[in-house]
Parts: sequence; structure tokens; C-alpha cells
Amino acid sequence: MSRSAIRRWLTSPLAWDLLLGVLVAIWSALFLRLFWPGRVNVDIANQYLQATEKIPYSDWHPPVMSAVWRILIDITGDPGSLLLLQVGLLAAAAWGIGVLVHRSGAPRWVSLLGPTIMITPWVVSQMTTLWKDTQMAVAILLAVVLIMITRFVPKTWLLWLPALVLLVYAVGVRKNAVFAVVPIAVYGGWCLMQLWRNRRGRSGDSATTVSESSETSGPTATSAKNGRPLLLTAASSLIVLVLIGGGVKVTDAVIDAQMGVTKTGQISQIFLDDVMFSVPDAELKKSGAPKELTDHISSAREKCLEKGEIWDSYWNCFGKGESGENFSPIAHQDALKQLWLDHVITHPLRYAEYRAAVFSYYFFTSGVEYWPAEWHGEASSAGIEQGDPKADYIVRPYVEDFALGTFPMLFAPWFWTLVAVVMLGLGYRAHRRGRGETVNRRSFWPEITTLAASALCYVFGYFPIVPANHFRYTFWPALGLTMAVVLAIAMWQRRPSAASSKSES
Repeated sequence: MSRSAIRRWLTSPLAWDLLLGVLVAIWSALFLRLFWPGRVNVDIANQYLQATEKIPYSDWHPPVMSAVWRILIDITGDPGSLLLLQVGLLAAAAWGIGVLVHRSGAPRWVSLLGPTIMITPWVVSQMTTLWKDTQMAVAILLAVVLIMITRFVPKTWLLWLPALVLLVYAVGVRKNAVFAVVPIAVYGGWCLMQLWRNRRGRSGDSATTVSESSETSGPTATSAKNGRPLLLTAASSLIVLVLIGGGVKVTDAVIDAQMGVTKTGQISQIFLDDVMFSVPDAELKKSGAPKELTDHISSAREKCLEKGEIWDSYWNCFGKGESGENFSPIAHQDALKQLWLDHVITHPLRYAEYRAAVFSYYFFTSGVEYWPAEWHGEASSAGIEQGDPKADYIVRPYVEDFALGTFPMLFAPWFWTLVAVVMLGLGYRAHRRGRGETVNRRSFWPEITTLAASALCYVFGYFPIVPANHFRYTFWPALGLTMAVVLAIAMWQRRPSAASSKSES
């Protein structure tokens, strides 16, 4: 190649995309070097013991995560393989975001924000630990990126297959992920509608106008013009949801058949909290439930109130399950469920007051923003080696002293809820301004509003079930909305010369 040809290649879009990939790979390698094989708490240690077949499988934690971990260990022989998967999913998503932003016509500095997602303090804080919440979040993020590619790049519909697998995994590792996935399924249904309309429209003279106008206006504007697309979009969205739900059911059934998953009735934790902290003691004693259960609840409630904690009673004061061991089933589960049906849900105001108190604690505060190396007891007991001791000296000040100490709102659900509302407002304004107009350039507003809606649904979906104020419960909203902000900046900074759909293609 001549010198001028080399210079042209180095300044080409492909070379920049490769540079973004190099940046992502460098950070991934450094991160893995520091935190391998991943930080572990009591929940994760239990899943590791299942993955290595040292204890039987149970459904207290998602069996699919233990099964995936077992496959990875069988392939690599290293427990850190799950951390590699976790970081790999995030790296692929961050690189994809950078490339999509770059190819949309935004300045190159904006595309750098894609890889930058990986080094934001609120992302680093959770990527160190093998939380099921983190696995869920990175899986959803990459799924959204893959669906975006099918919308923008022709003949990439096969990417729907890994996207669906990732969404099935996300719901499998955390069942309440369904709150986050519903808006994404609607977005996916709308994307499928656009693919169908575009293929159908290519045979007509107005194909370009129809495609570009629908991409810019988004699902709502398209539906407003015609009732039939609304029904078709709803049907497509329902199909996506059914595929995800069916995938979760089939996956669970296969794992149960292969591993013999023990049923533990983990939902009894929620029933226990609701009964203990919303039903008066006198009413509880007259309920007719087994005296052993009501006496245990009454005495445990006193212990929790002395600690000033009205949540997560299974761990805080009830003494765990019948055997007293971690993750052991609660005794008298049927009687506890009947107490919930007869004395909790029948008093909606009392129940709402209790749940509002717990949700307020979660919504306006945060905890466990970073899992330090000294909390390694459970990992050691499970046989997982400790990572590089220098990791905390490098990363912990960045997360706790700088980000948490200076900008504590970055770890609180209320802040990300506010960001989601702002993104939805900006998306609605963009939709109103673009109604009825034919705009050639492609818009990210459908993705921005989808991510914002997903974050809101996930946060408020915790109202009836949230057990504590751990930041891991807010990680998906924080991660998804970080992507939404990057896409919004790309929309605002995009060059006018990028308006040509031909150049974008």
C-alpha cells in the first residue's frame, strides 16, 4: 500500500471502529487482571457450590446462572470464567454503542462515550462482583444493542437469535427482570414491524419515505397514522414476550430435568416481611395459624425493631429457615402464605403503608456500592481464590471516595428515575417536533425512550418486593440510562452532512 492509501485507511470509519474495539479490549484486560476471578458474597458462593456440584441445585437462586457457570468451568477449568463472560458482554455492548454512534454521523469524540460506559464509577462498582443483577443488566444491554443493529444495518436479522437468548438469560437469572424487558419487547416488536414494512415498501416508489419517516417518528407516530400498524406492533411485541417467557420456562425445565432442582419457596421471604411488619401482633395471635409460627414471627419482629430494620427479616432477625442454615426453606410455608392472603392483601392501605416505607428507604438511599476485598470470607469458604490485593487501592477510592463521596446521587434510584423522566420528556418533544415531517437521518429516540421506560418499570417494579437498598438493584437503570444519555448526546451532536441515508447505509 502506498503512503497515501495507508493514510486514507487510518482515517477511515473502519479504522476508527477498530480503535474503539482496542480501547474496550485494553480496559477489559486491565479490569480482568485486577479483579479475577471476581468478588463473591454469600449468594454467589452458594451458586458456585452448585455449579461445581458440591451441593444440590435449588431454586433459591436462579439455577440458570449456576448451570451456565458449570458449563464455563467445564470448558475453562477456572471459576473466573463467569467474570470473563460478564465483562465480555459489557465490552461487546460498549463497543457496539460506540460504533453505532460513530456510523450515525456523530463526531468521533461522542463515539468514545461508548467505551467510556465501562469505566464510569457506577458501572465499575458492580462489575467487580458476580451479582446476578450484574449478569442480568449486561445481558439486557447487549440485547438492546443487537436489536438496534438489526434496525440500522440491512440483512442482520440473524442477530435477533442471540438477542433473544440474552433476554431469556436476563429473565432467568432474575425473574423481576420481566419489568425491564416488557418495554424492550415492545421496542423489539416495533423493530420487527419496521423490517416488515421496509421489505414490503421496497417494491413501491415510496419505500424510502415510509422507512425514514417511521424510523424518525418512532412507534407512536407510526401507529397514529394508521390503526393497523398499531395492532401489528402489539402482536409482534406479544410474540417477542412469548418467545422470552417460553424460553425461560424451557430453560428452567431442562435444568430441573438434568440437575434435579430442589424447590425452596424463596418467595416466602416476601410473605414473611409483609406479615411481620404490617399485621398487628394481636391480630396475628388470633389468626388461627400454627402457634409455633406466630410466636416465632412475634419474637423476631421485636429483634428487628430493636435493630431499626423492618425489611429482610429472614436474615436480620427470623433466624433464616427451619434448619437455621443459609437458604434453608422457611417452616410452615403454606400457613405463612395463608396469613398473607387473609391478613395482608385484605388490608391494602396497611400493606401499602408498609411497602411504601421499605420502598422509600430503597428509593432515596443506597448501600453496598462496592464489594471490598476484605469481605472475602464466603468466597474463601467456597474455595474461590482472592484476586489482586492492589485492586482496592486502585479502584475503591475512585468509586467510594470520589464518586460516592462527591456525587452520592449517582447511586440512588431517585436520581436515575429523574434521568429517565427527562429522557422520556425529551423523546416526546422530539416526536412532537418531527410529526408529519420526512427526515432522512436516522433517529435514536426510539431506543432512548425504550431504555428510559425500561428503567422506570424496573425501579417501580421493586415496590412490592424490594428487600434492601443495595445499589445492585438499581444497576440496570443506571447502566441502561447511561447508554440512553450517550445516544441523546449523539443525536444533538450529529453533523448536518450525516443526514444522507445513503452515506449512513
